[in-house]
Amino acid sequence: MPQPVILAIETSQREGAVALRDGSGQIHEEVLAPQSRHDVDLMPAMDRLFHRAGLAPRDLNAVGVSIGPGGFTGLRIAVSTAKMLAMALNAKIVAVPSALVVAEVCPSKEVGDGPIIVALACKRGTFWSTTLRRRSGEWGIIGEPGLVDAETIALENVVALIGDHHLPDAARQRAAAAGVPIFQPRFDGRACLAVTGRMLAAGQAADPLKLSPLYPRPPEAVSLWERRRMRRAGAD
Repeated sequence: MPQPVILAIETSQREGAVALRDGSGQIHEEVLAPQSRHDVDLMPAMDRLFHRAGLAPRDLNAVGVSIGPGGFTGLRIAVSTAKMLAMALNAKIVAVPSALVVAEVCPSKEVGDGPIIVALACKRGTFWSTTLRRRSGEWGIIGEPGLVDAETIALENVVALIGDHHLPDAARQRAAAAGVPIFQPRFDGRACLAVTGRMLAAGQAADPLKLSPLYPRPPEAVSLWERRRMRRAGAD
């Protein structure tokens, strides 16, 4: 029996990729160059994937999208594109937390089954913290993700902290004191596709009309607009 045709979009960070699983289960991937603009390169990359797989967009059964936290523009483009495809092609849509994408490709030998903490959207001494543990070979989120203070992050019983070069120094110091290794996150199109497939099989499709990117803080552009609006209101 043919498998569902699934497209996965991972553009939550500067490095991005799209991956496609065809009906035979074969996986095709296009990596987006970090210096390219995702709004320019994303649609051509998807066209190349469908052409390589001998498929048309109408063959798509589901689309998965990494919803963040991450970059404002990359997330906005990815989520908008996924919603457009889902609604235009009557395909299902899966909202994939970016931490699950990171966990999917973290170094298995070093982290085992966890628990691990994935630190995303690091800024001003805080970051979006997601704790995950692997059960029966699949990573799952433990508790509620949220913004945490790097100076007070709890690392007891954590086997690894996953964070990029923006990870606050306070978190690095606490990890060193607790003997918790730090690993660089990877944002992989195939990993997003694998998580999408599992979530889809578990019936975890989302409502495209309600789907939105995960922004832990108000986007900088929105904050700037609010400050300008308040200044104009004060001047009046």
